[in-house]
Amino acid sequence: MRKLKYIFMMIIMVMFFNVLTVNAEAPYYTYTSDKDGYINRTQTAYSPLNKISIINGERLKVPEHVFVDKEDYVYITDSGYNKIYILDNNYNFYKELKSDEFEAVKSTFVTDDKIYVVDSYNSKIYVFDKKSLNLIQEIGEPDSPIFKEGYKFRPTNIAVDIRGNIYVRSAGSINGLMMLNREGEFLTFFGANPLKVPIVDQIRSYFLTENQEDKLEKIFPDVPSNLAIDDKGFIYTVTSSIKSNPVKKFNISGNNYFPDDMVGIYSMESVWVGQYNNVFSVSSEGWVFEYDSTGNLLFLYGGKDFSSSRLGLFSRPVSIATNSADDVIIIDQGTKLIQTYKATEFTNAVHKAMLEYQEGNYNESQDLWTYTLKYNSIFDNAHVGLGDAYLRNDRYEEAYDEYYDAEYKDGVSKAFWEIRQKWLENNLNIILIILLSLILVRLILRSLNKRTGLYKKINKKLVIVKKIKFIDDFCFIFEFLKHPLDGFYKIKMENRVSKISSTIIYILAIGVYVIHKRYSNILFVTDGTDFILYKLFSIVFVTVLWVISNYLICSINDGEGSISNVYNATAYALTPIIIIMPLVTIISNGLTLEQAVFYNIPIDILIIWIAFLMFFMIKDIHNFEVGETCLVIFKSIFTMLIIAVFLFILYSLGNQIYSFLYEIIREVINR
Repeated sequence: MRKLKYIFMMIIMVMFFNVLTVNAEAPYYTYTSDKDGYINRTQTAYSPLNKISIINGERLKVPEHVFVDKEDYVYITDSGYNKIYILDNNYNFYKELKSDEFEAVKSTFVTDDKIYVVDSYNSKIYVFDKKSLNLIQEIGEPDSPIFKEGYKFRPTNIAVDIRGNIYVRSAGSINGLMMLNREGEFLTFFGANPLKVPIVDQIRSYFLTENQEDKLEKIFPDVPSNLAIDDKGFIYTVTSSIKSNPVKKFNISGNNYFPDDMVGIYSMESVWVGQYNNVFSVSSEGWVFEYDSTGNLLFLYGGKDFSSSRLGLFSRPVSIATNSADDVIIIDQGTKLIQTYKATEFTNAVHKAMLEYQEGNYNESQDLWTYTLKYNSIFDNAHVGLGDAYLRNDRYEEAYDEYYDAEYKDGVSKAFWEIRQKWLENNLNIILIILLSLILVRLILRSLNKRTGLYKKINKKLVIVKKIKFIDDFCFIFEFLKHPLDGFYKIKMENRVSKISSTIIYILAIGVYVIHKRYSNILFVTDGTDFILYKLFSIVFVTVLWVISNYLICSINDGEGSISNVYNATAYALTPIIIIMPLVTIISNGLTLEQAVFYNIPIDILIIWIAFLMFFMIKDIHNFEVGETCLVIFKSIFTMLIIAVFLFILYSLGNQIYSFLYEIIREVINR
């Protein structure tokens, strides 16, 4: 028994030790975004590597900023000591930069031969020689009329391009970044965020003077929090007060290349561009984001440390950078630490695949993306990368499949265009033969009709078939669409159609809708059959509400139509769906994004057509004037909302009563 007890305790200790080891390596989950923009767990992208709290015998006081130059030297700005610590590529102390000029150093930017130091208290940018650390230039407030008029120059972060132009993030600069030349002369503002104004103030602005509008614009500025620059000259900004599209990528003209719906959160404080044109950002809440060169989320990890200083979690991170070894370096000002992370094998494969593709080595890129999919088969970025590699190697069908799995529309469109082009080249002769055959058949039928009266014989047989009530009612659709006003009159006065045929039309419309969702090109119908039952229930529910509400309102307003008239006329007003939607579904499967107009125009025509028919349905069925019709439509919609709210309240109360009775019955049974 003692031996068994000893063995049992050893097993528990080993298990406990293993749990502690895993948590110590990565006390957080790693996430990525899928094709629908949802966040899903994936393999660990970066493992915590080390903490640095003491440099050259001094404990960090107020660490503000980290920068890594091309030689992997790390520059740590500490405003508490008013100095910049310089570490070598192994994070060992190398030297430090300090000056009697410093009052409150905030950040640095390092080029091949210069070190730019931003002093926010003095509102100056000091330029030092990189080798000798001698001060060679001071850049203060530019001599420009805009600053003489009261616009403040309060630099906190900068970026420098290959021409020596300086992009300055200035505190409170509502016009975006300031662009200076190498001499410090003001050139222009750059990369401002769109103005965010509440809808009430937008309406109110129509009644304000120009001076009042200027004051209003200053109330809601989204000032960039930080900036970075890549080797190609693209400027990146991050804004902590924006949730959607917080990170932006600007070209020299100020155009943003990142999507408006990119994954992000509030409080994102710092931005950095890696060696694969991947973009890193960190939020003050402790989340680390990595995007690819087009703004798609690759990895999301980290988190807030609420208990103790756990390796890998943060208190209040303020700055981020990476080196050539793909180590991530983050300044945690809350705990006065520098935390480093090591890329995992999975992440290295992703990065190498991105690099090989950018350098044109598509076969190597293809192998690496395939390797990453072994780690995570639903990693959409890998599917897109693999699709890009296949597309470059002229393997269009395989590229289409990979893009389709990731629902990457641009890729699907490109691959399908190539597949369609190839198919047309191989089958153009067959298409021409079919067209010529159809023309020949048409000529033969016309010739037979002239000799034998073929069309009249067919029409006589159709007349016999049309005596069947259902078929006759269904054929009335074409007569109705040609002359809708006469059609409404016949529905109302002559009882031209029945409830059975109208019900079948409703069912057909629903069926066409399902087919459209299921078989249309993914480029134009992204949701497909997702939640199809819910959507169908919503459509049926709204249709029933419309029929009831419209009849009730029209009855109150002395409308002449019965509920049967409304039910039948509404069904026939929806018949363009049956005519147009199948054609749109078929056509969509032969289009790419460049031909989207041929999909959108029929849909727009369909909507306008149905709206026209519904308007005149109300007007003619109930014998209203135009003004009365508009008022009845508004009242009908309002009534629909009231009924829907009432049913929702009734459902909620019923659900609570059911839960209450269920709990009572269960309690009685248990006792």
